[in-house]
Amino acid sequence: MNFLRSAPGEEPLVLETMFKATPERVFRAWTEPEEVKAWFGLRENEVTKAEIDLRVGGTWRFHLRSEGGNDVFFEGQYFAIEPSQKLVFSWSHVIQSGDGRRDASVASQVTVTFEQVGSATRIHLQHEALSSDGARIKVSSGWISSFEKLNALFSV
Repeated sequence: MNFLRSAPGEEPLVLETMFKATPERVFRAWTEPEEVKAWFGLRENEVTKAEIDLRVGGTWRFHLRSEGGNDVFFEGQYFAIEPSQKLVFSWSHVIQSGDGRRDASVASQVTVTFEQVGSATRIHLQHEALSSDGARIKVSSGWISSFEKLNALFSV
C-alpha cells in the first residue's frame, strides 16, 4: 500500500490511509503502551518498552533496542489530545550511552487525525520540522512500516 502523500524528502512529511476499525479502536492503538508495542517501528516487535502519560504536557517514550551499550528511544511530549479525533506531539530520536550521555535529534512535531468514514477510520499524519531531507526519508520509512503493521493488526 502507498501511504505516503508527500514527495520523498519533502517538508512536511504526510501519510494517509484507511483502517478497518473505529476511530476509538485506532486511537487506542496509538495511546496504550501494549498496543503501541504491536505496531510501532521498522522491525517486528521493535518496541521493547512503551511509556505513555496521555495528557497535555504528558510525555511518551518508546524504547526500541540496546546496541553496543547504547539505548535507542523515540520520545516526546503531548501538545493536544482529542480522544478518537486528534493527537499532536513532539518527536525526538534519542541515543543514550551506558554512562547516561544523551544524543537527541532536534524535536519535530507530529499531528495525527482520526476521521470516521463509514465503519472505517481515515488516518492523516503530518510530521513536520524534521531537520533534513535525509531525516524525512528515514522517518517516512519508519512510518510506512508502522502503518503496514497497523493495517495488519486491524485486518485480523
